[in-house]
Amino acid sequence: MLKWILIIMVILVAGVTILVWKNQKKKKALLLVQKESQKITDEAFTAAIQQISLISFGKPIKLHSEFVSNIWGSKVTAFEYSIEIPQIETQDLAKIKNELTEKLQAYANEKHLAAYKEHPVFVVSDIWIFAGVLHVDVSHITNAETWSYVEDVAKSDRTN
Repeated sequence: MLKWILIIMVILVAGVTILVWKNQKKKKALLLVQKESQKITDEAFTAAIQQISLISFGKPIKLHSEFVSNIWGSKVTAFEYSIEIPQIETQDLAKIKNELTEKLQAYANEKHLAAYKEHPVFVVSDIWIFAGVLHVDVSHITNAETWSYVEDVAKSDRTN
């Protein structure tokens, strides 16, 4: 009887170990995908934001983003940028969003970035200003989860 209990315990420990190992491997692969997507999006956003007519920077800039996936889900490749620009007004946001969308698409075309299915490569999924800081969420559409995130944000914008 003790022999069978020991065998079952060994099998359970081995099974749990394998599951933990597979989960860690999956998380690591996902993080690599997100980091690569973040790098691509950071480069695209940095190039695009400097071409917006309502925004002027005194010198070339290098921006870095924060993941929004901590809130929306681990497979979402969407990033938030925060830029101190006190001269921007709320009524400027629609124009900035439209220009930024055009510039991001031009960047994607120029760099031959692959689109996910029939979706655009980048989507300005949210934009707002608070206390003189422009906040922009840019989604790099690499999977169905990110596209669902974009649709959810658009729905919430329409209901507010």
